[in-house]
Amino acid sequence: MSDTKFVIAINTNKYLPYSETFIKNHIEGVNKFDCIVFASEKIKSGLKPECKSEYIIKDTFIGKVQDVIYKLGFNLPGLLKYLVYNKVSLIHSHFGQNGYASIAVAKKLNIPHVTTFHGLDISLNIIDSKKHGKLLKKFRSDIRYLQVNGDVFIAVSKFIENKLVERGFCSSKIVTNYLGIDTNYFKLPVKEIKRLNQIVCVARHVEYKGLEYLISAMSIVKHSHPSWKLVLIGDGEKTSYLKNKAVSDNNDVEFRGRLSSHEIKDELSQSKIYCQTSVKLDNGHEEALALTIVEAQAMGLPAIVFDSGGMPEAIVPDESGFVVEEKNIKDLAGKIICLIEDEMLWKRFSQRAIDNVKENHCFNKQLAKLEVIYDTLIQKSIL
Repeated sequence: MSDTKFVIAINTNKYLPYSETFIKNHIEGVNKFDCIVFASEKIKSGLKPECKSEYIIKDTFIGKVQDVIYKLGFNLPGLLKYLVYNKVSLIHSHFGQNGYASIAVAKKLNIPHVTTFHGLDISLNIIDSKKHGKLLKKFRSDIRYLQVNGDVFIAVSKFIENKLVERGFCSSKIVTNYLGIDTNYFKLPVKEIKRLNQIVCVARHVEYKGLEYLISAMSIVKHSHPSWKLVLIGDGEKTSYLKNKAVSDNNDVEFRGRLSSHEIKDELSQSKIYCQTSVKLDNGHEEALALTIVEAQAMGLPAIVFDSGGMPEAIVPDESGFVVEEKNIKDLAGKIICLIEDEMLWKRFSQRAIDNVKENHCFNKQLAKLEVIYDTLIQKSIL
């Protein structure tokens, strides 16, 4: 462990699902501080971040019992010993419920605590313990505990910032910090590429992604532009339903399943238009900001998004893409056709999309802002 760097402990629950690449990027991206991790359990088939040190609560013989005790707000001697040994100066938890669970640890060690909110943890109005977890329900019923004791709350979009204020979080403690993407990786190749007549969407096949609306819009597009196709990357509980819908709508939809980051990048470079049709669910859940929209724009794709959650924040409306009324299939199809038929508009939007990502969604720029927050909190705590 470096003697010249303060140590940050990054905390989450399950370490680490494939859908949480943003946590992997966070762990591996921090460079002005040393970084360690503590979590409840480790997913054997999940992502494998490069990390200096890890502490998994459930790895011990009585780990399951200890995890329950920890989530009830009690400190674990083993965890405290691990954090003290590593000279941790700040804890940063991902997701509100994990911040709620770990705040007692920060209080015991008298160190600053940061929580990042990603969407489901703060937007839900109706929480199902079986589906969303007992810890989330407990956190939301005792939300004041984290509001009072947390030092900084990171919102991954302005939409999430507004949700935090609505739930009673002090605005002076909230900072909007976009997750950002690696703009050195997601960029167009130097050589000229050949784009195909295809619209693409990278998303899990779940209800809030609203992919059925995109499939329906494609039916309208096909009437006037039969050479165009829709490519869906991802899988999930609604895959069979979506495939059946595509067949019944007589649509040209290709289901590529789950692809690697490299394969997704290649697919984006060959496509012309990106669409994200996320919708608000009856339980209140809305997506914070889909990073796939940002990745697509970095590859020069104009993006069309529904006016839901933080989706509009990922683009520059009417400059790098279009914002469409949620579930408005006719307008969605019309905006797609507009970009298909107006080549000059497409080129202008394409360049603006690239510039937008470099300016507002570069991971390194966003991480630098986060490290300033760390430094400020740590310096204040040691005065």
